[in-house]
Amino acid sequence: MYLTGVAWPGNSRYNDPVTRDDFSIEPDRPLFSEMLESAARLATRGHFHQFRKLGIEATPCEPGQDPLDEECVPYVSHLVGVVGILARLGAGDEVLAAALLHDYVEDVPDADGRRSIEQAVGTRVLRLVLEVTEDKREGRDQRETWDQRKKDQIDHVAEMSAGAVLIKAADLLHNLGSMVYDLDRAVDPALVWDRFNAPPQRQLWYFRTLLGALGARLGEHHALCLELADLIARMTDLQPVA
Repeated sequence: MYLTGVAWPGNSRYNDPVTRDDFSIEPDRPLFSEMLESAARLATRGHFHQFRKLGIEATPCEPGQDPLDEECVPYVSHLVGVVGILARLGAGDEVLAAALLHDYVEDVPDADGRRSIEQAVGTRVLRLVLEVTEDKREGRDQRETWDQRKKDQIDHVAEMSAGAVLIKAADLLHNLGSMVYDLDRAVDPALVWDRFNAPPQRQLWYFRTLLGALGARLGEHHALCLELADLIARMTDLQPVA
């Protein structure tokens, strides 16, 4: 289940009705963006204590640790990576703000997270965030629900707005790019694969199938799809030998 089609009241100046779906870059916009500043502040406050996934046997990371161990990568690095990809594509502020907050509802312990986003950056950005928010089926084992959750994500791509499709593709691109980065440098690549809730073969099925769904929306020759295809090919070569 995806969190879409919900109207959120509020007095934010960003709550204009959605009248376009390309979310493209606006000409002559200022280089400093109050919307992006608001999104960045909310995202960094929410995710400040979180880190990228570690292997099962890794020592947990602590936010107050100084200096951080090399394997302790603050989660905000992922948000910066996704925004960087979209900025290179020329995405507008609403897409960039939603990219900064794309995991906020899922992963931040904010009981009123939707309202926090709406107040910070408005209803239009909130709608984009909710389009890419996964129902993680709280209270159930993440490994047991992995297949259904991923199938739901793939099916949902066909219903997404253009802006949400860009965020979904950039999110996948950064996740795969950072994973290949770690695989290339790992003493034992199997420990990198073990961070996740499914074996390598199932993960690769998901990446390939999601790429197919994204390609149907963006076009298989879109820059995002071409880079994703290259990364999936590299990951296929780097998967553990059975």
